[in-house]
Parts: sequence; C-alpha cells; structure tokens
Amino acid sequence: MKALPAAFAFLSALTSASISGTVTVPDNSSALPGVTAATAELLLDAGLKPHSAGGGLLVVEARNFHCDQVLNSATEAVNMHAGLPTVKCRTNSPNKRGATSGPLFNDGRSMLDLLKKVQGAGGATFTDCAMGYCGTFAKSIKCSIDTKIDNFSNGGRWNCTFTDAQ
Repeated sequence: MKALPAAFAFLSALTSASISGTVTVPDNSSALPGVTAATAELLLDAGLKPHSAGGGLLVVEARNFHCDQVLNSATEAVNMHAGLPTVKCRTNSPNKRGATSGPLFNDGRSMLDLLKKVQGAGGATFTDCAMGYCGTFAKSIKCSIDTKIDNFSNGGRWNCTFTDAQ
C-alpha cells in the first residue's frame, strides 16, 4: 500500500516535467531563422533594460509574458472589431484571462508570431485556444547579446531561451 503513493508522486513528477518546456534558439538556427534577432529586437524596443552578465554579455528578459487574443468572429457586424482578432499583451502579468496587471507590451502581435514559430518547432507550449479565445503565456523570454562579437553574419551574437509554464 505504501508503494501506491510513491508511484503516484513519481508519475506526477514525470508528468510535470514533460508538460513544461524550455527551448533555446541560437541566432544561427536553421530551424528557426531570424527568430533570435527578432526576439531580441522586440524586447529591447519594448523598453526592457539589458543587464550585464559579465564578459561582454548582456541579457534582456521579459518575465510572465501574457497575451489575451479574442477572435471576434461571432461579433455583430456593427462592432469595429468584428472579424478581426484583438490582442493585448503584458509583461509581469499573471497567466489569467483578462489580466490587467503589468505593463503593456506594445508589439505583442509580433511576439505572438515568434512564440508560435518556437512552439511549432516543438519543446514548449505557449498558447491554448478555445471558444474564440486564445491565451498565450511564457514564463520567461530571455535573450543574451554577446557584444564582443562584431561580425553579425557568423552567428553567436544572439541567443534566446523561451520557457513556458504549462
């Protein structure tokens, strides 16, 4: 009888580990070309401050990135949003529909496109959709910039890690 709780705890740990995921994308990734540089651009353009990690390495991170996307396909035609999905994204926000805490992330649509690409490559799940609503949540989107590399064509300058919280 004591084996049953131990087995349950073991299976729970396996399930939890397989549900959440982290994907690291280097700037020279052939599977996700351009994703790393575009992600770093969006984080910096959003006003997130890079921090020195030493040795010429800067790190910029968005934590608790949450988006609400409403598809609006069932909205009446008189509504200006009818047929057009609306998107609102925030950082430092709970993974909760309609969350209003945390600063707005102005280019959320572009970041959603990048997260979809990363999710499509496998290893992490950021978006869940049902009944005309999609919620997207990333526990962390962290990019490093190696300022010692001055030839941007050879790779190695940018590296991004995407962590879900499923």
